Amino acid sequence: MNQSKKVVTVTTIVMVVYISISFFSSEIELFFPKFKNINLLADIAYHPRKEANKQLQNFIPNTFSATNTFESYQKKGTIIGFNQDSIEPALPNVTQKLLQLEAGKPVKLRIAWFGDSQIEGDYMTQDLRKMLNNQFNLTGSVGFIPVNSVSQDFRATAIVNTSGYIKSNNFKQHTSNSHLFLSGYSFFGGDFRMNMLDKVKRDPQVPLQKWLLFGKGDTLRIAYNDSVFKAYPATKYFNKILLNSSTNQSVSVRVSSSRTPVYGISSETSSGIIIDNYSFRGITGIELKQISNALLTELSKENYYDLIVFQYGVNLMFKPEETHFTPYYKQMKSVVNKFKTAMPTTDFLMLSCSDRAFNYGGEWKTAVGIDSLVYNQAKIAFDTKIPFYNLYQSMGGNGTMVKYVDSLQYAGKDYIHFNVKGSKKVAYYIFKAMMNDYNKTKIKHKKEQAKAKADSIAKAKQKSKA
Repeated sequence: MNQSKKVVTVTTIVMVVYISISFFSSEIELFFPKFKNINLLADIAYHPRKEANKQLQNFIPNTFSATNTFESYQKKGTIIGFNQDSIEPALPNVTQKLLQLEAGKPVKLRIAWFGDSQIEGDYMTQDLRKMLNNQFNLTGSVGFIPVNSVSQDFRATAIVNTSGYIKSNNFKQHTSNSHLFLSGYSFFGGDFRMNMLDKVKRDPQVPLQKWLLFGKGDTLRIAYNDSVFKAYPATKYFNKILLNSSTNQSVSVRVSSSRTPVYGISSETSSGIIIDNYSFRGITGIELKQISNALLTELSKENYYDLIVFQYGVNLMFKPEETHFTPYYKQMKSVVNKFKTAMPTTDFLMLSCSDRAFNYGGEWKTAVGIDSLVYNQAKIAFDTKIPFYNLYQSMGGNGTMVKYVDSLQYAGKDYIHFNVKGSKKVAYYIFKAMMNDYNKTKIKHKKEQAKAKADSIAKAKQKSKA
C-alpha cells in the first residue's frame, strides 16, 4: 500500500513539473533552447504564427478588387496604399523582406519609428518589435540607443550610463553645425564613457553586434573595453564602427569627439527585425526638417532603413477647441517630401494620431479637433503618395481614450499617454495591420509560384509532344 502511494506521489510530481514546463515553455526556451520540444500543451496552446497561416489559407481576395481612394483613410485595421489596388501590399519592400525572413534567409529588416512622448521609453515599439520577431521565430535586440536620453531612467529594454564631459545638441537647442541625427540629438565630448546594456529578451546563444554611430567631423578616437585610444576617420555624415560581436549583451566604450558628433550605439543581431525608437518629447514632426539632406542621402546609399514611420499628432491639440491644422499640413508635407526625395528606395508610413481627450464642461471627451487632424494627416499621406494607417479609428475612435483611462486602465490621467498595458494593446493593432499587409504579398507570391509551376508543366508537355 505504501509502495502504491509512493508511485502515485512521484507520478503526480512529475506531471506537475511537466505541465509547468509546458506552460512556461516560451520563457524557458529563451534560456534553455533544448527544452523547445518539451511541451505537453503544444496541441491546445495558441500559436500566433499558426493562426496567421490559418487566416491566410482562409483568406480569399475579392474577385473585383477596389482601388483605395482618399476616403479609404477612414478604414480601421488596414494600412492603406492610396490609389492602388486594395489587394496589393501597401509596404512592398517591407513585406518582401518578411517573405525572405520567413524563408530563413539572413537579412535585416530595419525600421525607423519617429514619434513624440507617446512612444518615449520604447513604449509601443518594444511590444511591436517583440511581436514581429516572435511571429517569424527570430531573436530580438533593442536597436539604436542614444548617448543620453530623457527616458533612460524608465526604459525597460536598455540601460545606458555615461560619465565625463558631454555637450549635446537637439531639435530645440542647437547650432548650425550640430549635425543632428534622426533621434534629434548629437553629442560631443573631449573624453566620455558610455556603458550600454541591451535588456531585450533573446536567445542567449545568438551574437549581438554593437555598432558605434557617429557623424561628420575631423576624427573620432575610441577606446573599447579599456584598450588604448584608436583614431577613426569621420568623413561621412553617417559612420559606424563595429565595437564587437558576441553573446554579451553589454558594451563599454570611451569616446573623444570634441569636433565629431556622436549619435549612439546600435545593438542588433546579424539578421532579423530591428525597430529603432526615435522619440522626442513635445514635438509634432515638423522638427524633422532640421535633419540634413546629406545624412538622409548617405543612409539611403547604405539601404539602412527599409521603412520609416511617422507617428505624431497629440501635441498639435494643446488647446481643447483647436480645429485648424492647415499650417501643419503644409509643413509636415514638406518634411515627408524631404525624406522621400533623399531616400527613394525606402517605404514610408504615416500613422494618424491616437485618440486624446479634454475636459469639456466637467466631462472628459474626445478632442473636438481630432477628426480634422486625422483628415489632414491622411491628406499629407495622400498628397505625398505614402501609405496611411488610421490609428485613431483602429483603437476604437471617438471616446476610446476616456474608456482606456476610466475603465480599462490603459492610459494615464492626462488622457494622452498610454501605460505599459495600453501601449501593448495599441502595438497589437499595428502588428495585425502589418501582418494583413504581409499576407497580401504572401498570397501574391503563392500565385506567382503556382503560375510558374503551371507554365513549366505546360512547356514540358509541349516539348514531349514535339
